[in-house]
Amino acid sequence: MSDESTTTHSPAELDARQREILHLLWSTGRLSRWELHRRMGVNPNAIGADVGELLSRGIIRECASEVVGPGRPRIPLEIDPTVRHVIGLALSPGRVEACRLSLRGNLVGKPLYRKLDEPGNAVPTARALLREILTDQALAVGVSVTGIVDPQNAMLLESSLVGEASVSIRPIFDAAGSTPVVLGNNMHALAAWWLLIHQAEADEDVLLVSICDGQFGAALLIDGRPNRGCTMSANELGHVRLFVDTDVCYCGHSGCLERIISTDFLRRRGVAGGSLLGHAARYGATNGERGNGNETADKAIAEMLHCLSAGLADAVNFIRPNRLVLASELTRFPEFNSALLRAIRSRLLSKILERVRIDLWDQVDSHSAETAGWLALASLYREGWDRAVEAPAPTEAAT
Repeated sequence: MSDESTTTHSPAELDARQREILHLLWSTGRLSRWELHRRMGVNPNAIGADVGELLSRGIIRECASEVVGPGRPRIPLEIDPTVRHVIGLALSPGRVEACRLSLRGNLVGKPLYRKLDEPGNAVPTARALLREILTDQALAVGVSVTGIVDPQNAMLLESSLVGEASVSIRPIFDAAGSTPVVLGNNMHALAAWWLLIHQAEADEDVLLVSICDGQFGAALLIDGRPNRGCTMSANELGHVRLFVDTDVCYCGHSGCLERIISTDFLRRRGVAGGSLLGHAARYGATNGERGNGNETADKAIAEMLHCLSAGLADAVNFIRPNRLVLASELTRFPEFNSALLRAIRSRLLSKILERVRIDLWDQVDSHSAETAGWLALASLYREGWDRAVEAPAPTEAAT
């Protein structure tokens, strides 16, 4: 999908220079007008005009003046977390969730939840929830969904939320009215969060993988922006298929990685009780500590680690990112984590092993409204993040 074929709007109607100011304040902290002028190489009068507009809109604020050497005291500026906010709206199997995030990424109030008894109710429920939480103080709305999305035509093409059916999500955009909407796969939303809080270098290519019990997703960042391909989605590593006996995935096949990394997989391997997290926490313990013949569980976990490391290593060998980021509760368990990292590294090409960095991140909920809100924040602080992803213009029927 080319950028030219997509209708776009600037989130919060900010131009590139204003976004650069926000990016500097986000990444550096407090800066004065003079420091912004020096860092950006822009005429002081132009900086003053941009700062004045951002101040008037409640996006940034002035702090107490500071005396720095001779001359007039300088007034530091910072992002204002109190006046404006962004909204996160997450659609996932069984629920829709919405929340407000301050411009510093903190929750404002409590998230709103709605259960979904029927997948067909997802879009109407999300539209109603957005109308309930939307205010004039919202700068942008981040909408995250599971699966593969066509943002140009506002269609959810395939998802664990609705299966293989194609569903229009334009009513959500209509409900936002004039507030800009940034649409993303839930893994792109998680990648936006990671990118902003870790201040990652824009020229690094990052493969971020989220691993949960029965859920497996990935996002690829190239030059600090998500790789979207012909449709907007994550890299579907969860649907890499191996010659392994598993339950049938929602995609209609068996052997998918996300069906292997699951409690259900342990059941099929004869493990009668306990969850994946529980057995991973005890993996590698001595028989005395494990007790009751839990060698069956360790054997099943070892098979799982073999498949998981093969899938991840193949992805790294093919993509060749600067970083592999693993976001999972499973990596909190020392023996499980060490075994996984050893197995991944043993399968990497030697020259790639010398260069790739493997990081662990304990943020694991890629389906929350809080995660979706970081799509909106990334559109404010990272120029070009939202290219070809923003919502189509509201229809005339929008209210």
